[in-house]
Amino acid sequence: MLPAAVTLTPVAEPDFAVLRELAGTIWRQHYAAIISLAQIDYMLAARFGDEALRGHIQAADRWLELLRVSGTPVGYCGCELAGMDGNGSEVTAAAMKLGQLYVLESHRGMGLGRFMLRHIEQRARDLGRHVLWLQVNKKNTAAIAFYRAAGFEVAREAVFDIGGGFVMDDYVMGKQV
Repeated sequence: MLPAAVTLTPVAEPDFAVLRELAGTIWRQHYAAIISLAQIDYMLAARFGDEALRGHIQAADRWLELLRVSGTPVGYCGCELAGMDGNGSEVTAAAMKLGQLYVLESHRGMGLGRFMLRHIEQRARDLGRHVLWLQVNKKNTAAIAFYRAAGFEVAREAVFDIGGGFVMDDYVMGKQV
Protein backbone atom coordinates (compact mmCIF):
# COMPACT_ATOMS: atom_id res chain seq x y z
CA MET A 1 0.00 0.00 0.00
CA LEU A 2 1.30 3.43 -0.98
CA PRO A 3 1.94 6.07 1.67
CA ALA A 4 -0.56 8.93 1.79
CA ALA A 5 -0.11 12.00 -0.41
CA VAL A 6 2.09 10.52 -3.17
CA THR A 7 2.59 12.81 -6.16
CA LEU A 8 4.57 12.57 -9.37
CA THR A 9 5.18 15.91 -11.10
CA PRO A 10 7.27 17.03 -14.09
CA VAL A 11 10.69 18.40 -13.19
CA ALA A 12 10.96 22.14 -13.79
CA GLU A 13 14.03 24.33 -13.66
CA PRO A 14 13.43 25.37 -9.99
CA ASP A 15 13.62 21.62 -9.13
CA PHE A 16 17.14 21.11 -10.53
CA ALA A 17 19.00 21.54 -7.21
CA VAL A 18 16.56 19.25 -5.39
CA LEU A 19 16.82 16.60 -8.10
CA ARG A 20 20.61 16.83 -8.17
CA GLU A 21 20.81 16.37 -4.37
CA LEU A 22 18.30 13.51 -4.44
CA ALA A 23 20.15 11.73 -7.25
CA GLY A 24 23.48 12.18 -5.46
CA THR A 25 22.12 10.67 -2.27
CA ILE A 26 20.42 7.73 -3.99
CA TRP A 27 23.30 6.93 -6.31
CA ARG A 28 25.90 7.02 -3.54
CA GLN A 29 23.70 4.80 -1.34
CA HIS A 30 22.96 2.33 -4.08
CA TYR A 31 25.88 2.21 -6.50
CA ALA A 32 28.86 2.42 -4.12
CA ALA A 33 29.02 -1.39 -3.95
CA ILE A 34 28.63 -1.74 -7.73
CA ILE A 35 30.77 0.94 -9.42
CA SER A 36 33.55 3.28 -8.30
CA LEU A 37 32.85 6.60 -6.60
CA ALA A 38 34.74 8.26 -9.47
CA GLN A 39 32.29 6.74 -11.97
CA ILE A 40 29.31 7.73 -9.83
CA ASP A 41 30.54 11.33 -9.68
CA TYR A 42 31.26 11.36 -13.43
CA MET A 43 27.79 10.06 -14.30
CA LEU A 44 26.01 12.41 -11.87
CA ALA A 45 27.88 15.43 -13.30
CA ALA A 46 27.01 14.42 -16.86
CA ARG A 47 23.33 13.74 -16.20
CA PHE A 48 22.38 16.30 -13.58
CA GLY A 49 24.13 19.51 -14.60
CA ASP A 50 21.80 22.42 -15.38
CA GLU A 51 22.48 22.23 -19.13
CA ALA A 52 21.77 18.48 -19.31
CA LEU A 53 18.61 18.80 -17.22
CA ARG A 54 17.40 21.81 -19.20
CA GLY A 55 17.87 19.88 -22.45
CA HIS A 56 16.00 16.94 -20.98
CA ILE A 57 12.95 18.87 -19.79
CA GLN A 58 12.72 20.97 -22.96
CA ALA A 59 12.70 17.95 -25.28
CA ALA A 60 9.32 16.80 -26.55
CA ASP A 61 10.34 13.12 -26.60
CA ARG A 62 11.37 12.62 -22.96
CA TRP A 63 9.98 13.07 -19.50
CA LEU A 64 11.54 13.49 -16.06
CA GLU A 65 9.38 13.52 -12.93
CA LEU A 66 9.87 13.99 -9.20
CA LEU A 67 8.19 11.67 -6.73
CA ARG A 68 7.08 13.28 -3.49
CA VAL A 69 5.50 11.84 -0.36
CA SER A 70 3.62 14.49 1.63
CA GLY A 71 5.53 17.13 -0.33
CA THR A 72 9.00 15.70 0.37
CA PRO A 73 11.04 14.57 -2.68
CA VAL A 74 11.87 10.85 -2.26
CA GLY A 75 12.49 9.65 -5.82
CA TYR A 76 12.33 10.35 -9.51
CA CYS A 77 11.74 8.64 -12.83
CA GLY A 78 12.34 9.34 -16.46
CA CYS A 79 11.55 7.85 -19.83
CA GLU A 80 12.05 8.70 -23.48
CA LEU A 81 10.90 7.75 -26.94
CA ALA A 82 13.94 5.65 -27.76
CA GLY A 83 12.83 2.58 -29.60
CA MET A 84 14.12 -0.95 -29.40
CA ASP A 85 12.44 -4.21 -30.26
CA GLY A 86 11.43 -6.91 -27.82
CA ASN A 87 14.76 -8.74 -28.02
CA GLY A 88 16.78 -5.57 -27.44
CA SER A 89 18.60 -5.56 -30.73
CA GLU A 90 16.73 -3.50 -33.30
CA VAL A 91 15.34 -0.01 -33.20
CA THR A 92 11.59 0.27 -33.61
CA ALA A 93 9.14 3.13 -33.19
CA ALA A 94 6.91 0.92 -31.05
CA ALA A 95 9.12 1.16 -27.95
CA MET A 96 9.93 3.48 -25.07
CA LYS A 97 13.03 3.51 -22.87
CA LEU A 98 12.75 3.59 -19.09
CA GLY A 99 15.86 5.62 -18.36
CA GLN A 100 15.55 6.31 -14.64
CA LEU A 101 13.59 4.89 -11.72
CA TYR A 102 15.02 5.75 -8.31
CA VAL A 103 13.70 5.88 -4.72
CA LEU A 104 15.54 6.86 -1.55
CA GLU A 105 16.65 3.84 0.47
CA SER A 106 14.44 5.01 3.38
CA HIS A 107 11.36 4.79 1.14
CA ARG A 108 11.97 1.48 -0.63
CA GLY A 109 9.53 -1.37 -0.09
CA MET A 110 6.51 0.96 0.02
CA GLY A 111 5.32 0.40 -3.55
CA LEU A 112 6.71 3.70 -4.82
CA GLY A 113 8.88 2.11 -7.50
CA ARG A 114 5.91 0.09 -8.76
CA PHE A 115 3.82 3.29 -8.72
CA MET A 116 6.34 5.08 -10.96
CA LEU A 117 6.75 2.04 -13.22
CA ARG A 118 2.96 1.78 -13.74
CA HIS A 119 2.91 5.49 -14.55
CA ILE A 120 5.60 5.05 -17.22
CA GLU A 121 3.92 1.93 -18.63
CA GLN A 122 0.68 3.91 -18.98
CA ARG A 123 2.51 6.74 -20.74
CA ALA A 124 3.98 4.19 -23.16
CA ARG A 125 0.54 2.74 -23.90
CA ASP A 126 -0.96 6.23 -24.29
CA LEU A 127 1.72 7.00 -26.88
CA GLY A 128 1.10 3.75 -28.77
CA ARG A 129 4.32 2.11 -27.58
CA HIS A 130 4.22 -1.65 -27.11
CA VAL A 131 7.66 -2.36 -25.65
CA LEU A 132 9.29 -0.80 -22.60
CA TRP A 133 13.02 -1.38 -22.30
CA LEU A 134 15.84 -0.37 -19.98
CA GLN A 135 19.49 -0.87 -19.16
CA VAL A 136 20.56 -2.13 -15.73
CA ASN A 137 24.04 -2.82 -14.36
CA LYS A 138 24.69 -6.58 -14.29
CA LYS A 139 25.69 -6.35 -10.60
CA ASN A 140 22.55 -4.43 -9.61
CA THR A 141 20.79 -7.51 -8.29
CA ALA A 142 18.08 -5.64 -6.37
CA ALA A 143 17.00 -3.68 -9.45
CA ILE A 144 17.17 -6.76 -11.66
CA ALA A 145 14.91 -8.64 -9.22
CA PHE A 146 12.48 -5.68 -9.15
CA TYR A 147 12.31 -5.54 -12.95
CA ARG A 148 11.94 -9.32 -13.30
CA ALA A 149 9.04 -9.24 -10.81
CA ALA A 150 7.47 -6.54 -12.98
CA GLY A 151 7.66 -8.75 -16.08
CA PHE A 152 10.92 -7.61 -17.68
CA GLU A 153 13.24 -10.17 -19.23
CA VAL A 154 16.90 -9.90 -20.12
CA ALA A 155 17.16 -9.41 -23.88
CA ARG A 156 20.94 -9.12 -24.13
CA GLU A 157 24.16 -8.04 -22.45
CA ALA A 158 25.89 -4.85 -23.54
CA VAL A 159 28.89 -2.74 -22.60
CA PHE A 160 28.52 1.00 -23.22
CA ASP A 161 31.50 3.38 -23.29
CA ILE A 162 30.28 6.49 -21.45
CA GLY A 163 33.52 8.48 -21.68
CA GLY A 164 35.99 9.47 -19.00
CA GLY A 165 37.49 5.99 -19.12
CA PHE A 166 34.25 4.47 -17.79
CA VAL A 167 31.86 1.85 -19.15
CA MET A 168 28.43 0.60 -18.19
CA ASP A 169 28.33 -3.21 -18.15
CA ASP A 170 24.60 -3.78 -18.44
CA TYR A 171 21.73 -6.04 -19.21
CA VAL A 172 19.18 -4.69 -21.66
CA MET A 173 15.79 -5.78 -20.38
CA GLY A 174 12.38 -5.40 -21.99
CA LYS A 175 8.72 -6.18 -21.62
CA GLN A 176 5.52 -5.84 -23.59
CA VAL A 177 3.15 -3.16 -22.32
